Amino acid sequence: MGADAWHICRGLSPALSILAFLALGYLPLFRSIDDAALLIAGLVWGLLLATAFNIRHALGFEIAYGLFSATAVIVAALCIFAKHRLRLALLVISPLVFLNLDLLLAPPPLEQFLSQTIFDLKALLPPLAFSLAGYVLGSLVRFVIKRSPRTA
Repeated sequence: MGADAWHICRGLSPALSILAFLALGYLPLFRSIDDAALLIAGLVWGLLLATAFNIRHALGFEIAYGLFSATAVIVAALCIFAKHRLRLALLVISPLVFLNLDLLLAPPPLEQFLSQTIFDLKALLPPLAFSLAGYVLGSLVRFVIKRSPRTA
């Protein structure tokens, strides 16, 4: 397996585990989670976003920021119906977190830990900002249409 394929598998396997956990809630033997369908939809988008974010240099930054804008719109639409909106907004970008935090796989030496951590976290600021913008937009729309928080 090539280095890029390993990088993608390592980053996306935790997100796939979360997806499997949410899907198991639909079986009678397992306990269901509030907003499971919305969380699954958001996580599937997050997986697609992480795949595109991994090759953002080849796609171009215009497409990457277009995908972030689409993320804000998708998170806003899902947040209108979700009971736990912030959880949904953060779960959407969780595949990106798993994909980009290299210190989770192999911690750097102690003298490089702080600089590597800051570098990794700075790369996550745009997706986090767009996801939180979608959260705020969805919450605002929900307030305007006076939708009560109930399980979707």
